[in-house]
Amino acid sequence: MTFLKRLHLFEISLIVVVLALHSYVALSDAYNLPNAWYTRDDAYYYFKVAQNITEGKGSSFDGINPTNGYHPLWMAICIPIFFLARYDLILPLRVLVMVMALIHVATAILIYRYLKENLSEAVGMLAAVFWLFNAYIQFTMYQYGLESPIALFFIVLLIYKLSRFEKKRRAAPVTPHDVALLAGLATLTLFSRLDLIFLALIVGVWVVFRGEVIRTFAPLDIFLIFLAFVCAVALKTDIPTYNALYARSAVQMAVIAIALKIIALYFFGAYQHPRANSIWQTIRATLMAIGAGSALTVGAYLALAQFEIIGTLPRSAFILDLLLSGFLILALRLAAYRFGSPQTKPAVSPLESLKSNWKKWLGESAIYYGIVGGALGFYMLINKLTFGASSPVSGLVKRWWGTLGHTVYDNPPANWTSFLGLGYQNAYDAWQPTSNFFNWVAGKIRALYPGSNTLDERYYIAMAFFALAALLIFWFNAQRVKTKIAQLALIPLIAACGVQILSYTATAYGGAKEWYWNGQMVLIVLIESLILYLLLKPFQKVKFIQPVFKTAAISIGVYLAARQADYFRSAMLYNYFPPDRPYMELLPFLEANTPPGAIIGMTGGGNVGYFIHDRTIVNMDGLINSYDYFQALKAGQAPAYLRQHQVQIIFASANLLEYAPYNGQFAPYLESYNVYGGKSLMYLMDEPKY
Repeated sequence: MTFLKRLHLFEISLIVVVLALHSYVALSDAYNLPNAWYTRDDAYYYFKVAQNITEGKGSSFDGINPTNGYHPLWMAICIPIFFLARYDLILPLRVLVMVMALIHVATAILIYRYLKENLSEAVGMLAAVFWLFNAYIQFTMYQYGLESPIALFFIVLLIYKLSRFEKKRRAAPVTPHDVALLAGLATLTLFSRLDLIFLALIVGVWVVFRGEVIRTFAPLDIFLIFLAFVCAVALKTDIPTYNALYARSAVQMAVIAIALKIIALYFFGAYQHPRANSIWQTIRATLMAIGAGSALTVGAYLALAQFEIIGTLPRSAFILDLLLSGFLILALRLAAYRFGSPQTKPAVSPLESLKSNWKKWLGESAIYYGIVGGALGFYMLINKLTFGASSPVSGLVKRWWGTLGHTVYDNPPANWTSFLGLGYQNAYDAWQPTSNFFNWVAGKIRALYPGSNTLDERYYIAMAFFALAALLIFWFNAQRVKTKIAQLALIPLIAACGVQILSYTATAYGGAKEWYWNGQMVLIVLIESLILYLLLKPFQKVKFIQPVFKTAAISIGVYLAARQADYFRSAMLYNYFPPDRPYMELLPFLEANTPPGAIIGMTGGGNVGYFIHDRTIVNMDGLINSYDYFQALKAGQAPAYLRQHQVQIIFASANLLEYAPYNGQFAPYLESYNVYGGKSLMYLMDEPKY
């Protein structure tokens, strides 16, 4: 009852509607769950490993090879649910629908409370219903059965708690307990998706350096310096050459450049209040700092290259980096000058500030990063000792794919739009669901810019137009925007989103997916909410306007919920499929053409591995296999490795196995004996035929 008293009527309504809609899904025909809901093979990697853990087979997809190819917090949630798989394979899938629905509505309620406290109740209501009932968010982030629901929940919770922290620290001293609680929450966020490490690290800067200008500038500087260096290298070559030859060295030097340039910016006074000095003094200090930092970066590179600690890079890229980083960092300082409020305190030199604050900064950094770093270090140590790799093997496999040029799987970004996370309707389209809106606008402006081959141009024209419009709205509401961005604690999220995109695109990662962009989705909803708040602000003084805004938000929510209900009703059928229909059409074929107890190698194979009876599926691409198998695959010894681990049969496309990452290594060991759906069922022989 106490819990219910804490819920707003609007929140209770959301819970009731969402649970009712998802109950309809969960109770529909069994055939619907694998064929209309959990349609991504990757989800079954979690499901089967969780099932094997509950059955005492360890962290393994096949019960043979140990694997860590997953994000740990979602696996922890899946384990008790898939204990039920021993009774019925569909039952845990039904339960998981409701678990994800609860996480989904909890995230929406957090968004509502967060925006209600910092913007307005009407904006919070509209953002919450949009989050719950938008088709793209539902389908991509909550329907696949992957880790996105828990990652989104913790991102929103962390940012919400940071906004609360911002209010508290202005009213009362911050205690070590406050810092430790935020560090614990950041740690949970990290383990919900490991690429959220950047958000966890940058939040520490925001917390430790509170009250100082450096906490606003440094996170954005980290992103801009990273961006400038990797773009400088890619501009001096081209994207494919960068991916093949320079990605690793470029990222290593970018990290060094970040450290050296941040230090230079600090000691040259570029972390002063934006209006502490004249604009010319700010320009001079910034340019001197970037020049010194760039010189130190060149020196570090020459020393490391001399001892072959780092690979070669185009020397002219360092000149281009100087120009790019100087432009970007200076533009940030000038923007801060426009948005900054008048300086009310006398300027303090960097050395004086360091002398006054170093003990507090060091102590709180030890608490925050001790918790986050300690937890991450312990996780990596356990993984290294248990699985042979300190990070998930799936990520190692995909980074290896990126070095191979073109593979039969996903490839690294091939053009500048993808490299910058602005790819159009592909895995590097990092700003959904707004991208779908740009696409809709692009269709509407076809009369102004015709041509069947100009779709991409219209899309980017629409994107540029709305980006410019948003900048103008911010420009003319500078002081209010500055205040709200601080209250909403958006700076850490903005910087972390940028760095996370580059952590995939600039490292030649070979397998990014659309559900990776969790932070970006949260950020785009929050930025759009801020824009809406600014547009509605002039009407706040109109009598009775707030009830009108709330009614409009609820009406939009009813409309979106009705659309979602129609989708659920059309996709999740009742009494339509026979109860004895196989969950996958492939299963009867495999079970009829392989002996009981057979161990079958498959590329992918997540859903087959979960549903097949009395057979074992071994994953051949390596994403949910062991680190040892990954090493064997790289060395061209995968067939021998699989044969040593009792794999007797391969089900795959023989043509696919000819190309990277397999490179024909299986061909001498295979003998086909049946075909289904363009794939061959083949014996894996002990010795090569030739």
